[in-house]
Amino acid sequence: MRHLIPSFALAALRRGQQIEQFLGRVERDGQPGLRWIALSPGSSGVTIYLSDVEDVGTDNFLDITEFPPLDPEEERWGRKITVLPTPEEALHQAQRDLAAEPQRWVNQGIVCDEYQDFRRMNP
Repeated sequence: MRHLIPSFALAALRRGQQIEQFLGRVERDGQPGLRWIALSPGSSGVTIYLSDVEDVGTDNFLDITEFPPLDPEEERWGRKITVLPTPEEALHQAQRDLAAEPQRWVNQGIVCDEYQDFRRMNP
């Protein structure tokens, strides 16, 4: 089972584990790319990071976390959207404002497998 049910996603954040979600295609300033999100717990709360990246993937290079950002001015590893005090608030905001789906969260690093599945379905 790759995807975390909502209670497991919440539990992972409470344990200090990052969770991620592949959000699919995006267009930014007319440039096509891919979007993924990470919720990363820390001492000040849960930080929401949003990454819009170039689709430079190949059959041998599927690590979406290493793809270059669509905006060269942007941080290499996504832009910080906000920091929220609780995991519940972070999950809620990600779903409400960034179209994250409650049933599609994965553990850190598994977003690359989600991208690989996306490539298979969208050649």
